[in-house]
Amino acid sequence: MAKDMLGQVVRKIVDLPNEKLGVICDLSEKFLGEFGQEWLAELKKFLRKEKCWTVVIDTILEFVGNITIPARIGKFVAKDNFAVDTSRKARVKISYLGDNFRDNFLGKTERVISESVLRYDNIKKSSRDILIINELGGDDKAETTLFEMFALMEMQANGENGHLLANGYANIFYICDMTGILWAVFCRWGGGGWLVHACSVGRPHDWFDGYRVFSRNS
Repeated sequence: MAKDMLGQVVRKIVDLPNEKLGVICDLSEKFLGEFGQEWLAELKKFLRKEKCWTVVIDTILEFVGNITIPARIGKFVAKDNFAVDTSRKARVKISYLGDNFRDNFLGKTERVISESVLRYDNIKKSSRDILIINELGGDDKAETTLFEMFALMEMQANGENGHLLANGYANIFYICDMTGILWAVFCRWGGGGWLVHACSVGRPHDWFDGYRVFSRNS
């Protein structure tokens, strides 16, 4: 009985067009090769009309959560909020403003914005800005505002634990300067206050794993 069935199969294979015969030969070689069991398992999924050979995408970012930023009445003037002040009366303790930030952002005024929701992700492996922005979905999805960044700093004015990392690691925001150029603006807690810097997104350096990125939730 088994021999008859095998004979019928062989005859059908022999009568196949060359194109189909070549596919069967190729499949047979794969079954007999080093990864034969893997090929067989995936073929069985295919025959059951299940997904097979599912590709696992190696992502850079790991989603952590969302945070709602309340609406603001009036304009947000950068120089009136980002100022070095570590006194007890400081609205937000800021101990340092980098030159790039001073030159490109202190002259900026942002319009009134409504309530917004930001998402934040941790960087899983060291990566450059271009790769991070691409994974976020491009410039529009990545771009945030000075006001949103400052609002989060205000929630942790003295370096308390919260949505921003306060362990010395960078919290990265992609923000446009006064001329519309996108920068990587970041803050990190330095013990006595927040240190605020700005870096070109085209710089040939990686952000380290464990750093945090804030972006649009939509």
